[in-house]
Amino acid sequence: MRATGAGRVSKHLRVLTRRDVVLGVVVALVLVGVSGCASRPRPTAESLRRSTNPRAIVEGRVHDGEGKPVSGVSVQGLPREKHLAWSPASVTDEQGRFRLELVAPGEYGLLISWKGITVVTPNADDPSRVPLSVAPGERRAGIELVFRREEWERALLSPRVP
Repeated sequence: MRATGAGRVSKHLRVLTRRDVVLGVVVALVLVGVSGCASRPRPTAESLRRSTNPRAIVEGRVHDGEGKPVSGVSVQGLPREKHLAWSPASVTDEQGRFRLELVAPGEYGLLISWKGITVVTPNADDPSRVPLSVAPGERRAGIELVFRREEWERALLSPRVP
C-alpha cells in the first residue's frame, strides 16, 4: 500500500492477497513453460555449415494401394540426424507428384500428412521408416510412396488424448 498525504491510502491500489501472488506466479510459470516448448532448438555449428550446401532435390509420387495418384497430401523430410534442420513440406499435385529441397548431406525418412494429421505405422514400407540418404546438389527422382488412407481414417476416428 502507498500512503498519500496524512496517512490516507490511495483508492486505486489494493492489497495483494496470498492467492493473488500464487496465481501470478503460476501464470508466469505457465507462460515461461509454453514459450520454452514452442521455441525451436538452437542450430548447431554443423547444421549451420550444412545449410550453406546446395540442397538435394527429391522428387516422387504418392499413390494409394491400388496405384492411383493421391493429391493434396503433404510430404516432408524427417531428419534422422541432430544436425539437420526441418525443410519445408511439399503438397502433392493432381498426379500425386511432390518435390522436396532437403539440407544435405543427410539421412531422412519421409512423412505424409493429410488433414493436418501425420500417421506413422509399424509397416516396413512406411515412408518414415525407409532411410533416404542425400548428398549436396544430388537429384533423386522416382521415389514412390504409398498412402494408406485407412490408417488416417482410423486415426481421425480414434479418441484424442488431451
